[in-house]
This record gives sequence, structure tokens and C-alpha cells, in this order.
Amino acid sequence: MEAVIFMFCITLHNIEEALWLADWLRKNMPSKRKTPSKEQFVFAILGITVLGYLTAGLFILFPDNLYIEYAFIGFVGAMIINAVIPHLLLTIIYRKYCPGVLTGCVLLIPFHIIILSNAVNKGVGVITMLISTLIIGCILIASVPVFVGMAKRALRTE
Repeated sequence: MEAVIFMFCITLHNIEEALWLADWLRKNMPSKRKTPSKEQFVFAILGITVLGYLTAGLFILFPDNLYIEYAFIGFVGAMIINAVIPHLLLTIIYRKYCPGVLTGCVLLIPFHIIILSNAVNKGVGVITMLISTLIIGCILIASVPVFVGMAKRALRTE
């Protein structure tokens, strides 16, 4: 059941990001480096979503595999952090709603905390959760430029 809740939450969160976050970043955070196009951004979000679904699906199929369980827990933890940094933090800093805050605070944080609490009740240690979250979080951050690069090639955009 946790995996289904996870997929529901990240789907709604990533839809919110896909619809509005690229434009918000371009408007509110002009930077020295070029911001990905909306299409590239959406492609990267879809890639992250597919990784989340793959992880959750494997957890459904192989709930007793510790590596898969830790990957799932790490993804859950990483999505909680994603709700806070950047979404909530940017909303506070810029005093403007940053897309992703609503679904992050209403869905990701509360439901994912319940998922992590259930994992603790099943015997998963907090240190294991933190390490899993750190590893999966780093993988997800590193995957964004990879997905953007794939989008540039697939969509033939610059």
C-alpha cells in the first residue's frame, strides 16, 4: 500500500512541477547558466517519475529484498527533502509561491512521513533511512542533467 501512496503523491507533485516550475524558475531565478526549456524540464521530471515508479514497482514485487526496500525508503526520504528544498525554501526566500509547495506540503511530507514511520515500526533503522535518502537523493540530483541532456537529443532542442 505504501508504494501506491508514494506513486500517487509523486505523480501529483511532478504534474504541478511540470506545469509551472520551469516558467517560475526562468522568471524568478535568472542565472548565468541557461535554464532548460520547459520541454526539457518536463522530460527530466518524467524521467524522475519513471525512476520512482520503477522503484515502487520493484518494492511491490519484491518487498523482502532489502536493497529494493532501502532504495524505496531512500526515494521517499528524498521526496520529503525535495518538498522542503527547493520548493518551500524558495517560497520563503522569494515570498512568492514556488510550484510544488502545495503538493509537497499537503501530500509528500505527511504521507511520506507515515511511510517512513511504518518502515521504522517494521525495524528499519533511522540511520539506514538517512543513508538511503542521501544516496538516492544524490542519484536523483545527478540524473536531472542526464535527463535534460537526453531531452536535448530526443527533442532536438538547445
